[in-house]
Amino acid sequence: MTINENNLSDDLEKKIDEAEMEEQIEESNTESEPAASLEGEVTESPDVTPDEKKKPGKAQLVFRRILIWLVVIAIAFAGGIFVDTVLRYQPEQAKVAALSEDITSAQAEITTLEAEIERLDVFEEINLSLREEIEDITTHITILSARVAVADANLALEQNRLADAKLALDKVGSTLELLKTRLNDDQVEVVDNMIQRHKLILIELEDDSFSAKTDMEVLAAKLNALENTLFASP
Repeated sequence: MTINENNLSDDLEKKIDEAEMEEQIEESNTESEPAASLEGEVTESPDVTPDEKKKPGKAQLVFRRILIWLVVIAIAFAGGIFVDTVLRYQPEQAKVAALSEDITSAQAEITTLEAEIERLDVFEEINLSLREEIEDITTHITILSARVAVADANLALEQNRLADAKLALDKVGSTLELLKTRLNDDQVEVVDNMIQRHKLILIELEDDSFSAKTDMEVLAAKLNALENTLFASP
């Protein structure tokens, strides 16, 4: 119970006590008055005038006191509920406010990250395009390397430098195998035919140099045709 409620209760009790004291004083005054017993004296009229007021009895005073106490208890109970509500829900409201701020911050961060993802997607597209260009350039270089190796082998054979011709043809073989891994299925069949032609040249190199030269010219033509198919400008 709060200080204001205690003061209210004390004031109510004082008023009740004062009312009881006034009632007791009036009863004492009534008992002390002499009875009208003289002969010939005219008795007062038993009728009650409208101005007279009936004083409350003890039962009414007790009932009034009980009612006052019930009001005080109700006020105290309501005050306790209010204080409990304030003490209990204020921290929860603070938590809700903090969570709302966190949610707002998280949403702002999400928006920033989405923008960053969009920016990176653009770079990813550029990166993918560059990778495709690098793949094409690497394939083109591989074909050119095979053509150069065939030309070196052919020149060495014309100059009767068989060792150099074999060395150049070995490079042709490894380059064709690498080229095979960089092409699609339709183009791989063309490279397989070149590999078979290369093996035939190695066999002919010892016994039939003329046939070897002819097959090297065919191999060079096939490489030139593949380069034009893949990389010739329209």
